[in-house]
Amino acid sequence: MSEKKDELIDLVMIQNVSGIQIFADRLKITSEEVIELINELLEEGKLKGSLTEDGTRFFRSEIKLSEAPTIARDDDQPGFMEFNSRPGIVTSIVGLVIIAGGLLVNAYALDTVEQNFAAVLIFIGMMITLAGLYFLSQHKTPS
Repeated sequence: MSEKKDELIDLVMIQNVSGIQIFADRLKITSEEVIELINELLEEGKLKGSLTEDGTRFFRSEIKLSEAPTIARDDDQPGFMEFNSRPGIVTSIVGLVIIAGGLLVNAYALDTVEQNFAAVLIFIGMMITLAGLYFLSQHKTPS
């Protein structure tokens, strides 16, 4: 029986097997006998871990850390997250200022020529504002 215990320890610690049925197949014993062996090894302190509630897997509590060197990650933002919105905002604000200027000219207009000039200013301001908002809306999304 100690030979089966040694094989079981080898399967758990070296080969990282955790399935009770796999233990039973490789040791050529029943699942119940595997569970009994695991419980005995747990009591003796040769294994550390726990059985699942349904008794189908054994997980050891000792975690073997990899000896491979760790590689530092660069947490750079993806390309689609970087977006310069300043030109669109500035363009929209310039358009709003031109609209305000057109409204001011229209408020103090004395004849229809000045009113027409104010209407043209308001129209140009609206086009510039829409161009700035269009630029803001062109933020690329991931595909």
